This record gives sequence, structure tokens and C-alpha cells, in this order.
Amino acid sequence: MIDFSSGFPATANERLKGQRVVWLTTVDPAGRPQPRPVWFHWDGVTFLVFSQENAAKDRHIASNPKVSVHLNSDPDGDEVTVFLGTAVLLPGWPAGPRLDEYLQKYEQGIAALGTTSESFMQEYNTPIEVTPTAIRGF
Repeated sequence: MIDFSSGFPATANERLKGQRVVWLTTVDPAGRPQPRPVWFHWDGVTFLVFSQENAAKDRHIASNPKVSVHLNSDPDGDEVTVFLGTAVLLPGWPAGPRLDEYLQKYEQGIAALGTTSESFMQEYNTPIEVTPTAIRGF
């Protein structure tokens, strides 16, 4: 487990509070990295991402759970943050505050898609939990 109490990990933890999108990179069967921007919830320990059922990232994680999560750098290429970790497909949407916080964070984005929270949850019905095991950056 990463200690987020000080140094670079603490800075990364603070940056995550303001981020709306991170890059989730999975690996396809041919060994090619497949990065994609995703909405997420960070609880200080794990990332929670949602996917459409049977999306490529789901298949990649099922066959190789090693992933990375990248934050956007600043315009000059500074503030680089990369988490290496392990992903798991969860059996269903989590209940409770974490779900509420995710839906509140992306309320405007969901509306911009022309849908409701309920419809969004039906379409993006595969939760992915990423547990970071290492962090690097500057």
C-alpha cells in the first residue's frame, strides 16, 4: 500500500481531489498498452471507474489485471503522476456514499450526455476498482 501522508504521494493525493478525468491504461492480448480517459472516484485508497458491459477494457482486465492510472500533466509537461496497480471487475455498482459522491461529481457530465443517473448506471454497469501498488512522477 502506498503511504499518501507526505512527499510526492501526498501531493498526488491532493491533485486527485481536483481531477475530473484520469487515464486508465490496460494491456490488450497482443501486449499493446490501451490508454483511455475515464471518470473516476478516488477514496484515498482505490480508484473506482465504470465501464459499459463487455468493453475492451473489461476484457483486458479479465485477462491481465495490471494497469496504470495517469493524471494529466500541466501544460509544460510537469506534475507528472503515474500510478501502477491492479484492477478487478466488481459484480455490481457499490452502494452508499461512494456511489453518491461519484454521481454528484459527474452530475453535469451525465446531463451533458443527455441521460439521467439511472440510465447512466444501466449503461455503465461494470464497476472497476483499481488498487495502486506504486506511484511515480515529479
